[in-house]
Amino acid sequence: MNDKNELCNQRSKSLVVITGCDTGIGRSLVPLLIDKGYLVFLSYLEQNPFAEQPNIFARKMDIRKPAELEAFCGDIRALCHNGHKLKAVISNAGVALGGPVENIPLAIYRDCFEINYFGTVQLVQALIPELIDSQGKIILNGSMAGRIAPPFMSPYASSKFALEGFSDSLRRELYPFGVRTILLEPAAVATPIWNKAKKQDISFVDEKYLESLYCFRDKFIEGGNQGLTVELAALKIAKIVEKNKPKARYIIAKNNLGSRLLLLIPNKILDMIFIKMYRMFYGKPD
Repeated sequence: MNDKNELCNQRSKSLVVITGCDTGIGRSLVPLLIDKGYLVFLSYLEQNPFAEQPNIFARKMDIRKPAELEAFCGDIRALCHNGHKLKAVISNAGVALGGPVENIPLAIYRDCFEINYFGTVQLVQALIPELIDSQGKIILNGSMAGRIAPPFMSPYASSKFALEGFSDSLRRELYPFGVRTILLEPAAVATPIWNKAKKQDISFVDEKYLESLYCFRDKFIEGGNQGLTVELAALKIAKIVEKNKPKARYIIAKNNLGSRLLLLIPNKILDMIFIKMYRMFYGKPD
């Protein structure tokens, strides 16, 4: 862990905050921002991938635990009070949990929301005064699943739909202060989140759903693994950090046009596509 006092002496550098930097987009984004001259304050859950590296302050933090998140934000406020300007807060930590709605324990919904939604809300609330002072950016890592919810992903998709609404309200409230709120909507990005999802315990799932669920996991998760690399996704986000007039939303995908076209497909047709794609013939659809 870097010495906070050492970082505080580098007052000419703007500060970027990123949660969830153990792996994936967060881990790839950190060195890009360091190369651009920023100080980075990051959180990790299990192991700090940037131990003892200059211009980085890292704190172990479980975003599900409000006290740990408050301590994380307290250290950020201390840096800001010592002269650093908060360039951007990037809420990146996330988890993908799922299963059939009939069978999913409520604890899975709660865990997904604690990580993907409530942790983000607490992080942003705690740092709004510093963001107003610096006219910084808030960058929230949503998902295309927050626009089109696939089957067997209701905890994840619901948390990302909630993030869409939070982002819209937040953007409109803070815009008059000069704070810009940006929602990222990644489509298929090859991050470890998908392989972790594949390892999720599904012992609670009713047998009638299993064939379709296995098909979904194979196709959807493998599709994610074939998506945009985390390095390219991080490059796109690093550019957004530096934009003077960012858009409200950015799709992060190999094929942005394809993702945009998906949003135009009527629900009835999408329903039929999902049923066929994931062999969901266990019921009796009309």
